[in-house]
Amino acid sequence: MAIYNRLQRLSLILRTDTTEPLGTYKAFGFPQPWAQQLRQNVFRRSQSNGEDDEWSGLPLWALNNGIAALLPQVLVTDASGHQGRTWLAWNHQDGSPAPDTELLVELVRSGLVVAADAMNEKARLRGRRQPVEMADLAAVLRGFKPTDLRCEARQATIRKDLPPRREDYSVIPNLLASRLVAAHWEVHHQGWKKETAEGPQTPEPYGISRWRRVSSPEGAEMISWPPHCYTSSNGTRYLWSYTLRLSLQNHALDPSGDALVHARIGVRRWARNNVWDGQRSITAFLFTPSPWADETSPFGRAGLRWRPGPKGKKEGKMVWDDVLAPTLARMSSQRYLPSAADLASAPDSFLHPGGGENPVAGIVFRDGLGEYSNHSIGTGASARDRWQIFRHLCSALTDVAEPEPALHRLPVPVRSRTSADEMLRIDLGALTQATSSKIVIDVLCDTTVMRDLVVKTLHAALGLPSPSPNPLHTGSDLVEQVLSCGDIEVLLRTQPIGELASALTVDSSIKNRRDRVRKATAPRRALATERLSRGCLEGMPRFALVEMGNVNAYPSSEHDPKEAVKAAATALGVLTQNITPPKPTGTAPGCESAATRAQRAGKAVMDLLVRQTGLLRRPQQPAIADTPLIDVTAVGLWVVRRNKEHRALLPVAVSHAPDEPFARIRMPHTDAWLPFRQGLLSLGDFDIERRLEHEQVQDFFGQVVDELSDGSDIALLTLAQNLRSTCPGIANGPLRPDVLAFNPKQPIPPARRKGLRHIRLRTNVRDETSQHYSFTDGALDGEVGVGSHFWVDPRRPRHFFSTAKKPATAASGSPGGSRIEAHWACTGKDKEGNKTYGMRHDTLQDVWNPQLLELLVACHAPTDSPKAWAALVHQQRYEAGHFSDPLALPAVLHLAYTVGKHLLPDYLLEPITESDA
Repeated sequence: MAIYNRLQRLSLILRTDTTEPLGTYKAFGFPQPWAQQLRQNVFRRSQSNGEDDEWSGLPLWALNNGIAALLPQVLVTDASGHQGRTWLAWNHQDGSPAPDTELLVELVRSGLVVAADAMNEKARLRGRRQPVEMADLAAVLRGFKPTDLRCEARQATIRKDLPPRREDYSVIPNLLASRLVAAHWEVHHQGWKKETAEGPQTPEPYGISRWRRVSSPEGAEMISWPPHCYTSSNGTRYLWSYTLRLSLQNHALDPSGDALVHARIGVRRWARNNVWDGQRSITAFLFTPSPWADETSPFGRAGLRWRPGPKGKKEGKMVWDDVLAPTLARMSSQRYLPSAADLASAPDSFLHPGGGENPVAGIVFRDGLGEYSNHSIGTGASARDRWQIFRHLCSALTDVAEPEPALHRLPVPVRSRTSADEMLRIDLGALTQATSSKIVIDVLCDTTVMRDLVVKTLHAALGLPSPSPNPLHTGSDLVEQVLSCGDIEVLLRTQPIGELASALTVDSSIKNRRDRVRKATAPRRALATERLSRGCLEGMPRFALVEMGNVNAYPSSEHDPKEAVKAAATALGVLTQNITPPKPTGTAPGCESAATRAQRAGKAVMDLLVRQTGLLRRPQQPAIADTPLIDVTAVGLWVVRRNKEHRALLPVAVSHAPDEPFARIRMPHTDAWLPFRQGLLSLGDFDIERRLEHEQVQDFFGQVVDELSDGSDIALLTLAQNLRSTCPGIANGPLRPDVLAFNPKQPIPPARRKGLRHIRLRTNVRDETSQHYSFTDGALDGEVGVGSHFWVDPRRPRHFFSTAKKPATAASGSPGGSRIEAHWACTGKDKEGNKTYGMRHDTLQDVWNPQLLELLVACHAPTDSPKAWAALVHQQRYEAGHFSDPLALPAVLHLAYTVGKHLLPDYLLEPITESDA
């Protein structure tokens, strides 16, 4: 396997040395008299049945997307309707038409009427009062006048040492995309053709990608159009497109102050046959012809969903999931806009209408769209495809941007992937320290297959030989067995799950969901309490593996008993892990192999006994060879966010000290750093405060820093995308070198953080870290791949990057392959079993793309080596004791993230009254 020493980010630096702006536009704010009248008289906040209001704010999203799909000059929209925000940005280059304010007013009126109709229809279907009085809306709309619309001419310009304005983050990517499309930008897919491995090579053209814009809520998006087509051996046509998303980004603590454009390249597959999904929305693109359309007009993005029929009947239909489609239909003379049901039943007929007409609509293919929907094209864009498209992008924008310099690889030792058998062996000494010398494990299973497999897996994890078959259970038999495992003694108890796993009885006459679920779960909680309370087990750490079907095994989520059983177990101090019943053995749909079933059992056991107890490993050679970091405590700060009945805004801190093999956790309701297992169980207390204000979160994290800062070495890890909304001091703008501030106005004095280093992380969420490909100095142009290493930014001394090793379960597509271009590779085997080689297309292969994790050493001591501290964080992605592959985040942040799984609705934690039970 090639080891690459350079990593090229798909990131462009916008030039500041040019005298010409990136573009000019006219900025419209949403008229505040309109917004005030709409909020006061039409779209009022309301509550019903004790539930939170659903219609709050102005329904501008679909209206804005409809305008953008109809008017190619509209670059970007803001859907808040707030004062001071740019609502519409009208691209105003040489020769482009001036804004037609009368047309804009009519489009606004049409869009708001459609949005109100959709709101009322949704409320009617839910049996609620219609929230919008159409007469009130009509009265307000009559007052809208073209003279209410005011615009200001602006230039999109990047200036040295001046951060981009708020609207630049939306306007500039769209200006660049419009420029590319208007210039008929093309990507020529040219590869090399050769007859043997040694060559010679000759250039070979394989195809061309042309591009169209797509309406996007963030940044700018383009797709290759017309789609590329793959024809199978039986003549079936599979259509697909490349996608290219542009976003404006920047770096914190960047001495250069660069404004960056990140490019993200992917593949979008188009559905052919009937699609259906009863749970999730289905994405559709509307290729909307209009009197104002031209080649730069973007495609609209809409959603479809399944609306079930009357209860108890197998009826229903596909409907639009938002108001974009009806908005477009009302705004334009669209003759070809299909119904949602027609589009879902035959998507290919609208992607290829007869009579030589332009495409009308297309459905984006994904897995789970029904038994009749399939696609042969693989997922993801390979390193070769990213290189090819990015180099063409750099060439097209060379007058306004240049690519960021490549990152340099720095060797850092990490744990090698362990075998499945080794991964299943628990460190019993560590488990004893994290729990006790005696623990209890309950196995509640109805199927003999899963019960015996779980018991066998537990024996293997504890280092014991495979057990003899357990006696068959009858009725409510409880079978106990004591396992002596050296450092630890395990009381293994097996019993049938029985009616604990049956669907809950839901009283549909109770209209309030909270009361309805409380009544349905109370008897099951009481039964689970009785079943798990058998025996004298007080004071012993307890765990339970529970066999239950997934959510689809029950009529609805309200009938699912898993959380009720988990709540009862938590109240008894029992950590639980669910495992679904075995599927039939085989390779047909709905079946599983014996190996897959064994893997599921292994993951369940390791999650319960390793992840939920916080067992972690340590790197053998911490940091880098010339600057080892030995006795460092890693601490991750995290804010757990849950909504609806699990509602929470809860700060947590997870630490891993050098003298303990397990993590500890600190939360606002705990007075001390508890072992991770005990911290998870404490979340079952009914009276804990789960929803804190931002100031309380900041105060808690400040208290954590005070407790940690005793002069020992501390690596404090934060994730920007998780923390900055509650702790804005770590966001790019307010962040300052060697200053720790959760509230930017209240930095923590250096005396209160002795020995503490702050490493702030960012992931690819919202494209904040870019895609990439790797190469080796001196290699031929286009010989690229993916590198799994630690990387140094040559221009920014505090910035480092981490890419993980390829997981064992990752897609097998070659990074050097391409959907279009052929490359020299293995093509199969001959009659003797020897591999054969030749030119091969990887059109059908799935491709694995590792994310780029940014490690910013924001605070460190003057004598520190920032790269050593960043390298230590890179190694901590390999510390998990329950997972053989590297984690997406360092181990302490990963454990903090999983805390959210253990939060239950507060009504499941209330004491059960006798009448409830």
